[in-house]
Amino acid sequence: MPRTPAQVTQADIARAIRAMRAAGYTDVRVVFRDGSIIVEAAPEEEASAGRRRKQERLILL
Repeated sequence: MPRTPAQVTQADIARAIRAMRAAGYTDVRVVFRDGSIIVEAAPEEEASAGRRRKQERLILL
């Protein structure tokens, strides 16, 4: 049975991670959900005010 080509490749994910790091995000998280892949800034520890910092950028593949 022939395999279908991947919609997102490992190279695409690596490129998105490099772009996030170049934008200044040191911790990057890759999330796989229902056929989609999301590369986002990893959530930081609780801020001193008790609230989480808002994520500024998402790269949807």
